[in-house]
Amino acid sequence: MQFKIIPHFRSMIWGNSDINVIFELENEMPIGEIWLLSGHPLYETKLENGISLNEFGRSIYDSKYERFPILIKLVSTKQWLSVQVHPDNDYANSFEKEPWGKSEAWYFLTDGEFAICEDVDKMKEYINNGKMDKLNEVMTFVKVRKGTFVNIPAGTVHALGPNSTVIEVQQSSDLTYRIYDWGRPRETHIEKAIQVSKSIKISDILSENTAGLQTPYFTFSTTLPEKDSLIVEIPTEITKDFCAKIILKETVDNQSDKIYVYNFL
Repeated sequence: MQFKIIPHFRSMIWGNSDINVIFELENEMPIGEIWLLSGHPLYETKLENGISLNEFGRSIYDSKYERFPILIKLVSTKQWLSVQVHPDNDYANSFEKEPWGKSEAWYFLTDGEFAICEDVDKMKEYINNGKMDKLNEVMTFVKVRKGTFVNIPAGTVHALGPNSTVIEVQQSSDLTYRIYDWGRPRETHIEKAIQVSKSIKISDILSENTAGLQTPYFTFSTTLPEKDSLIVEIPTEITKDFCAKIILKETVDNQSDKIYVYNFL
């Protein structure tokens, strides 16, 4: 069975106005995220026949959760996202009354960059000494090529860089604790961020397998040899017999990737 999903477009301060042009959107702010598949109450996507993803999950795939357990986005940037961290399941359950924390993974549709903090103790030292404006000194910056998979488990202090377009697969959570925002006057969540942050090494998150990666919450892979689509699967102990396919095609000018269709299999 195949079911086409209707995406939701979300404007972001760091977004990419090229997305507005590609999809012929007239938003004043640039689009930063396209929610391709979501059962999250903030933006719940629907199938082309009008059924919500959560209804679909309960009726077709016998999901045991009120909310569909994963969320898939296209994220496209012109500026750095904030330095941020997401809580794990235990913290989300205990302190946010949410069913899940937020582990995520990226597949780069373009060349791009990101940063992580490999030494959280050093980050805490900077914060305690009032050196917030120098937090970039404790971040490790990484440039990656198109086709790279990156795993971002909960607790990883990270930031997605400018001029990067990724497919992001994550647990169905919007819990984000912002630490530093590159001079933008948005709210930060330092106390919670310190509580959930973990030292994660670059070698632990960059996938050596160019075909995909596996996490406790989903498997994320590309079809070979064409690499014209991405496959997302959920372990059967979470939701049985689920597979999603993201079909990628080139735009008319062949300069950037565009998602035309999003299908369940």
